Amino acid sequence: MIAIVNSAIGIRQELNAKETLDQLALLVAPRAKTIRDGAILELTADEVVPGDVVRVEPGDQLVADGLVVSSRGLTMDESVLTGESDGVRKRDGDRLLSGSFCIAGSGYYELDAVREQSHAAKIAGEARTFRHPLSPLQLEVNSVLRATTIIMVPLAVLLLLAFAIRSVPFHDAAQTATAGLVTLIPEGLVLLMSVTLAVAAVRLARMNTLVQQMAATEALAAVDTVCVDKTGTLTDGTLDLVSVEVADTTQPAVAHEALARFAHSAGERNRTLETIAERYPGEAERVVAEVPFSSSWKWSGLTLDGRGNGRASYVLGAPDVLVQAGALELPPALKRTLDQHTAAGRRVVAFGEAHGPLPNDPGTQPPPQVEPRALIVLEEQLRSDAADTIEFMRSQNVDLKLISGDARQTVTAVAHGVGVPSDAGVVEGPNLPEDRAGLADAAERNTIFCRITPDQKKALVAALADRGRFTAMIGDGVNDVPALKQARLAVAMGSGSQITKGIADIVLLRDQFSMLPRAVGEGRRIARNIHRLGRLYATKTIYAGILILITAIFGFAFPFLPRQLTVAALLTIGIPSFVLALAPSEGPLYRGRLLRALAAFAVPAGAGIAAGSLLCYFMVDDIFGGSLEQGRTAATTTLIVLGLCFILLLERGPGREHITIQSYMLAMVAGLGALYALILAAGPVRSFFDLELLSAGQWFLCLLNVAIGLVLAALAWRLPYIQALEAPDAAEPQPETVT
Repeated sequence: MIAIVNSAIGIRQELNAKETLDQLALLVAPRAKTIRDGAILELTADEVVPGDVVRVEPGDQLVADGLVVSSRGLTMDESVLTGESDGVRKRDGDRLLSGSFCIAGSGYYELDAVREQSHAAKIAGEARTFRHPLSPLQLEVNSVLRATTIIMVPLAVLLLLAFAIRSVPFHDAAQTATAGLVTLIPEGLVLLMSVTLAVAAVRLARMNTLVQQMAATEALAAVDTVCVDKTGTLTDGTLDLVSVEVADTTQPAVAHEALARFAHSAGERNRTLETIAERYPGEAERVVAEVPFSSSWKWSGLTLDGRGNGRASYVLGAPDVLVQAGALELPPALKRTLDQHTAAGRRVVAFGEAHGPLPNDPGTQPPPQVEPRALIVLEEQLRSDAADTIEFMRSQNVDLKLISGDARQTVTAVAHGVGVPSDAGVVEGPNLPEDRAGLADAAERNTIFCRITPDQKKALVAALADRGRFTAMIGDGVNDVPALKQARLAVAMGSGSQITKGIADIVLLRDQFSMLPRAVGEGRRIARNIHRLGRLYATKTIYAGILILITAIFGFAFPFLPRQLTVAALLTIGIPSFVLALAPSEGPLYRGRLLRALAAFAVPAGAGIAAGSLLCYFMVDDIFGGSLEQGRTAATTTLIVLGLCFILLLERGPGREHITIQSYMLAMVAGLGALYALILAAGPVRSFFDLELLSAGQWFLCLLNVAIGLVLAALAWRLPYIQALEAPDAAEPQPETVT
C-alpha cells in the first residue's frame, strides 16, 4: 500500500516537473537561421523543409542534413556522429549532417533531409542508449541497496531453514517471512530521490535555471572545483571599443579604412568584429581567401580583391601569439600601449597587413608576416554578481580555476577584480606540461590559466578529474565545448552558443551567475534530505534484520503481523518520508562515506527499536500474562513510538548536538502519534490491523520499553567506534548550510 501511494505521488510530481521543464527546454532548443524571401528566420527542426537555405555560424548545431552551397572556412565538429573531435573543413558541395556543429568559419547549405529523414533521427535509437554517469548520490544510494540485499539474502535463507527445522506450519511461516523480509526493503528510497530531484528542478526552473539532467542539481552538492571561462561567464559578453591606436599617426584614416574593409568583409563576425564594424561603417568586398578565427590559433585573416583599391591581405589576432610566431613585430610606441591596456584588464588585438599568402591549414602552418597597422583596445564589463558568487564558492570550500584564451595581464586583472587573491598561481598555455602527471600538478597548484586552447582546457579538466576532483565547468562559447564534455557537470550561460546549451546539464537562462549559489543550495538540500531518509530506511532495515535473527535462532514467535508492520511503516516511514524529502535540513553531507555514516545512526537506533519491541512483547505476552494479540499490540505501539522518537533525532550526531528540533518536525510527530491513537480508538480500523486496546499497566510497559530503547541507542552512539564511523575524514571540509 505504501509503495502504491508513494508511486502515485511520485509519478504526479515527475509529470508536473516534466511539463515545466519541457516549456523551458524550448528556449534552448537548436534553431536554424533560414533564408526565406531574403530575410533570416530562426526556425526549429520541426519548421524547416527541404530546399531551405540555412546560414551556419560558429556554435550553431545543425537540425537537418544538406549540401554546402557556400563555404567561408566552414569547419564542423562531427564528434557526436563519428566520435572524432577534430574539426572537419567543409567546401562547396560537401555534405553536412544534423547533430554536428560549427566550430569555425561560416557558410550556407541547402536542406535535403529533415526531421525523421535526417541523419540524427536515424541514429536516435542509439542516442537514447547514452546515459550520463550516475551522480554521487545515486552511487551512494545504490551502495545502500546493495548492502540491504547482501543482508536480506542470508537472513531469508536462515529464516526459512529455521522454519523447516522446527516444522512451522506453512501459513505461520508465510506470515512471519512476509512480515520480516518486506520490512528489510527500503521500498521508497529510490522513488523519493527521483521526486526530490524533480521538485528541485521545478524550483530552479522558476528561477530561470534549466536542469537538463535530473541528477545534475544534486551533483552540484558534490562539486569541489569550478572551472570558469572569462568571456561571457565572469564578464557579461558585451564589448566596448575603447580606442584604436594606429601605427602611423600621420595617416590614421588609412588604418581605419582597412579595418572597416576587414570587419565588413569577414564571413563570420564574432563579437570583436561586430564591435569594430559598428564603429567603422563600410561595405563588404569580394573575398579571395579567408582564415576564420579559431581559439586554437587565435587569429583570422582575409585576402580582398580590392574592387579598385588593389588586392590586400589583412590579419587580426592576439598580438602576443603573432609575435611569438615570428609574424609580427610591434614598434616601441605600440608595445607600450599594449602593456598599458593589458595591465588594466582590457583586451587588445593587433591588426596589420599581411605580406604573403594566407595558409591553407592555420592549425599547422604559421601566419604570414604582418606589418602592424593598429591595435584595437576593447573592454569587457564584469558581471555585477561575479565577485559575490566567487566569494560564495570560496566560503563553501570550492576551488576556483579561471581558464581563458586571453593574455596573461588581461585575465589576471579580471581575476583580481572578482576577488581572486593576488598571490594565486598563474600559468600560460605554452608553459603547461604535456605529460598527464605534470599537467595534473599544474592544474592543482594554479588558479589562473591564460592563453589556453580548447584542447588544453579539456586536458586541464581531465587532469583535475585524475586527481579525484569533482569538477564543474561553466562556459558559453563553442571553444568551451570540449571542456564541458569532459567535466563531471556542465553549466552553460543562456546567451551561449546552441551547442553549448545543448550539451550542458544546467543552463542559466538569464545569464545570472548568482543563480549558481542557489543551485548549489538546492543540490545540498537534496543530498542532506536523501541522507536523512537513508538514516530512516536503514534503521528500519536494521531492526527488521535483528528481529529475523532472534526469531530464527531462538525460535520465538514473530512479534508482528504483516498488517501491523504496515501501519507502523505508514506512520514512521511512509508519511514522514515525503515531509523529510522536501523539508529543509541542517544535517551533514556524507561525501563518499554514506554507508558507514548511515550505519553509525541506524545500528544503535535499529537495535534500540528491536530491543524495546521484543522486551515489550515478552513482558506483556509471557511475563504479565497478556494475550498474544495484546503482546503484538504492545510491541507495535513500542515500535511506532520509538520510530517517531528517532525521527526527531535524525539530524543529530557527533558535533551536531546543538541542532535544534524544528517545529515542523515536532508537529509532524505529534500528528502521527494522534493518528495512531485514532486507529486504536476506532473499533473497525483496530480490528482490521489485529490490534487490541491496552490496559494502563500495559501502556506503562510500552513507555518503559520506549525509554529502554532510547537509552540503549544513546549509549551505543557514545561508543568511540560508532562515533568514528560518522566522523568526517580529516581532509574533508564540511560546507556551510546554504539557504
